[in-house]
Amino acid sequence: MMLERPLTRFNWFFFFVVILLNVFGLINLYSATSSFEGQVSTNYFKAQALWNGIGIFLLFFIVPIHYKHLKSLSFLIYVGGCVFLVLVLIIGKKVHGNQSWIVLGPVSLQPTELAKIGLIFGLSKYLADIKDTDSFSFKTLLPSLMYLMVPFILVSLQGDLGSSLFYIFIYGTMVLIHGIRIRLLALASGVLMGIVVIAYLFVLSPYQKDRVRNFLNPELDRKGSGYHLVQSKIAVGSGQWLGKGYLKGQAHKLKFIPERHTDFIFSVLAEEWGFVGCFLVLSLFFLFFYLGMDIAAHANDRYSFFMSVGILSLFFWHIIVNLWGILGLMPLTGVPLTFFSYGGSSVITNWIGIGLLLNISYRRFIFT
Repeated sequence: MMLERPLTRFNWFFFFVVILLNVFGLINLYSATSSFEGQVSTNYFKAQALWNGIGIFLLFFIVPIHYKHLKSLSFLIYVGGCVFLVLVLIIGKKVHGNQSWIVLGPVSLQPTELAKIGLIFGLSKYLADIKDTDSFSFKTLLPSLMYLMVPFILVSLQGDLGSSLFYIFIYGTMVLIHGIRIRLLALASGVLMGIVVIAYLFVLSPYQKDRVRNFLNPELDRKGSGYHLVQSKIAVGSGQWLGKGYLKGQAHKLKFIPERHTDFIFSVLAEEWGFVGCFLVLSLFFLFFYLGMDIAAHANDRYSFFMSVGILSLFFWHIIVNLWGILGLMPLTGVPLTFFSYGGSSVITNWIGIGLLLNISYRRFIFT
């Protein structure tokens, strides 16, 4: 399907901000992996650049397709995401104790990331079709919970509790934006607290419980289970105002920071670029969300509005949980930092989300 308006309708400013964030991410990734032996450093950089290239190609494939055509496929996309999660439980490969990966030759796919987009599709259509636009009732809340519980349970069974929580975050954001009665909100909050307690007592592995205890007091075991968080804080603090300089960070060069190309990628940025560099990146993130919320505010219909909210919530919670985790403001969950952390599945998911936002933005002046 050809574009219905000239490319002047394309949101180039938003696209440029996303490109800029990804460029910063690639530059930072190169430094984070520069201490790896042999050609491994450039391999990570080249792979990430390749995934970004594929993602941009997908973006320009998604934008020309009117989102109204995607609306009719929303439930199928949601089901497809859940099917992939089931396949992980059957043929998936365990990595770091979590059975979260499907290996296809040289390519490893993490369906957990892509299934988040599926949840956003399914829930957006459901919320858009609700006639009562004032607030949720108990009757309308229950079916929406089914959209949440299926992927949440499937991901929890993989042992990846950190990723499963994101389905709750996305669902909660979209439902709150729609509007929910206070009684139902209180009930849902109580149920959620109950789930958290039960999960801690009976579902979390000893390793995951250690992460919670480290969050509460990382000084208890500075050289053991609290080592990651302590080293992350040291790296962030040592950057001071201007940082130590690009490729000159000692904490990751000397391998004090674990998982420095994924979970702790922002610690590398803070050490080398200091407060000024962090402020610049966070300002770009702020601009990204400001422009994204503008897209949502000017969406043509309820479906595209909820799609925008869902996608923005996906990005928002990834950034918040990752940054708060490395700063010790919440337990470490192992989630990637949007546009910065290494990982093909997360990169592709990011670009699909950006493509959908640009799709909606392109048609906000088109009422057909």
